[in-house]
Amino acid sequence: MNLIGIGLFLVGLISSFVVGGNNSATSLGILISTNSMKRKYSYLLSSISMFLGVSVGGISLQNSVRGTVMGGQPYLSIAVFSVFLASVISFYYLNRAGIPSSLSQMIYPSLAILVLLSRELELDWSKFWFTVVSWLFSPFLAIISSLFLYFVLVKITAKEKKIIREMKIYKALIVSSSIFTSFVTGANAVGIITSEGLLSEPAYLVFPLYALAASLGIYFSSKKASIVVGFRITRMGYLSATSALLGSDIISEVFTLLGVPISITQTTMGGILGLSFRSYGPDVKNQLKQVTRGWLTSPIIAIISSLAAFGVLKSILGL
Repeated sequence: MNLIGIGLFLVGLISSFVVGGNNSATSLGILISTNSMKRKYSYLLSSISMFLGVSVGGISLQNSVRGTVMGGQPYLSIAVFSVFLASVISFYYLNRAGIPSSLSQMIYPSLAILVLLSRELELDWSKFWFTVVSWLFSPFLAIISSLFLYFVLVKITAKEKKIIREMKIYKALIVSSSIFTSFVTGANAVGIITSEGLLSEPAYLVFPLYALAASLGIYFSSKKASIVVGFRITRMGYLSATSALLGSDIISEVFTLLGVPISITQTTMGGILGLSFRSYGPDVKNQLKQVTRGWLTSPIIAIISSLAAFGVLKSILGL
């Protein structure tokens, strides 16, 4: 395996670790903040769900990069490596700065720009535009799904008169929403990364190793974000929080099965905002501003960084 191939594999491995740690904050956070499970079991459950999501659910997205962008070597490998390296660094620092961002919303526009500027690369534009359009309407579908699920759950729990049994129902809903959220995050958010790894290594190595990296990310880089996000979500109330997560997860999983790498972050935010609209206030306004800022900022930063990395690598390799 050449150096570019090693670089492709390693940048995918690191990306899986970063995304696994960052995007697990929602599923892990709700378990920790509600004390539905002991912390060590919360981490274990989230890690197992994430692992299964990547290694099993991620198969649906194996052609989201490989097969979408095409070209001769070494241009294809250099372009994909540049985009993923620039995108994961931008993703990490934007989220650390409190700006919600999506890796897929960084990767696809960056690849499109490189294709337009390079004669050696081609892009499946129909798949590209379908993915871009999905970013626009998936949050709205998540809003509808979350609100519908909320009213269904309200009717179900309202029939329960015994407080102890009602609390057991809440706990079951919280645990199930956390498991599903971790699985979908692994399948979609990390699934697009596995597609990049398949450019350099076979599936039997990429899927389990990237799944393991995403699971380890939960243990080593999600603690602070999980606490912050978890308590923020549960301020909505148990039913609202679980409805927001499950409603957005259903939409995300549908797109995952269709092989579309949507923005998990924005879809989840759509579900949360959908429930928040029941009491529109300053918190909702701030969330909308954060989401909008992420939509506008992250692709631009990733594109500029990708172009710079691509140019440097071509110069080093004398291409």
